[in-house]
Amino acid sequence: MLRTAIVTLLFAGLLPLPVAHAEQMQNDMSAAEVALSNPNPTSDELAAWRMPTMNYPDENPYSAEKEALGRKLFFDPRLSDNPSRTCAACHHPGLGWADGMPRALGNQQGLGRHTPSLINIGYAQAFFWDGRASSLEDAVSQDLLAPGMASGEPINTIVTRMNGIAAYRGEFTAAFGSEGITFERIASALATFLRSIRSSSTPFDHWVQGDATAISESAKRGFTLFTGKAECIRCHSAPIFTDSSFHNTGINTVDPGHYEISGKDEHRNAFKTPGLRDSALTPPYMHNGSKLTLVDVIDFYDRGGDALGGGNELKPLRLNTAEKADLLAFLLSLSGEVPETLIPALPLALLP
Repeated sequence: MLRTAIVTLLFAGLLPLPVAHAEQMQNDMSAAEVALSNPNPTSDELAAWRMPTMNYPDENPYSAEKEALGRKLFFDPRLSDNPSRTCAACHHPGLGWADGMPRALGNQQGLGRHTPSLINIGYAQAFFWDGRASSLEDAVSQDLLAPGMASGEPINTIVTRMNGIAAYRGEFTAAFGSEGITFERIASALATFLRSIRSSSTPFDHWVQGDATAISESAKRGFTLFTGKAECIRCHSAPIFTDSSFHNTGINTVDPGHYEISGKDEHRNAFKTPGLRDSALTPPYMHNGSKLTLVDVIDFYDRGGDALGGGNELKPLRLNTAEKADLLAFLLSLSGEVPETLIPALPLALLP
C-alpha cells in the first residue's frame, strides 16, 4: 500500500516557465494549452495525459531475453569492481528506484547530487540532472564508469570479468543473436530493462481513462491549479509530467547544472525537470535533495524559490491554504501502490 506517511513526502517541482529545449516544448504545448484553457477538461482533453506505449530505439530493439539479461545485470555485484556497488545500490526498487538519501553515495564518498528515480526513465529525452547523456544507452554507459559504480577500472576489465561467467555468455548470445559480450551490449541490455520500469497504475490514470470517481473533488481542483494558476504544466507537461528541459528554480546552490554542458549563461544553475508520476514514493527531492517534506516544497514554489535573481525563473504563486491542500491532493493522486520487484537468480561463476 501507499505509505501512510505520504503527506510528509515531497515532489520535485512546480516549475512555471520553460527555458530550453524549445522544439520539445513546442510539441508539448498543445496538451498544455488544452488543459490551461479549460478548468473542466473533457474526456478527450484528459486523454492527452494517458501513458503512451514505450518506444525502443532501432539500434537496440526489444526482446524478452534482453530485458531478462538486463534485469540480472542490474542486480549483479560483479558488474562493478566494488561488490557492494550494484545498480540497485543507488536505485533500489523498494525506495522508488532511488536511494532515499539527499545525496548519492559512491565508492566510499558522497556525491554532489541527489539520485533520481528510474521510474519512467525510458520515456526521457534528457538524462542526468545536467543533461550530459544523449540517450538512455549513453547514460547507462556513463553510469557504469562513474564513481558510484567503478573506481577507474577500464572497460575491458568489466567485459573480461563478465565474460568469465559461462552462463552469461549464453544469455548474451540469446539476447543479441550472436556470440560475444561487449561493453555496448552490457549497456544495451541494461537500458532495455530500465525501459520496463514504469509508473504504477494511479488514481489519476483511472480518472483520465474515464472513471470520474477515481480522484477526489479536492484533487480535481488541484489539477485545475496545476494546469492554471500555478502554471506547473509549463514544465511538467503531458503525459509524463516533464518537458525534459532544464530550469533554474531558485534553489540556493553553487552547482552550475546544465551550464556545464551547454555553456549558455541562461542554463546556469538549471536542472532537468523531473517527472511527477509516483513522485510521492521517491523522497527526498530537488537536484540536491534539499527539500524534506511536501509541505515545504509547495511553500517553496509558492514564495517563488529561495534564491532571488540570478536567473531564477519562479514567480510567487500566492496560493491560499485551501489551494495548497488541493494541489497536494492532486499530487498524491499521481502515485499508486508500490509493486513488488523480484530479484532474479544470478548465474554462478563456478561452471566451465
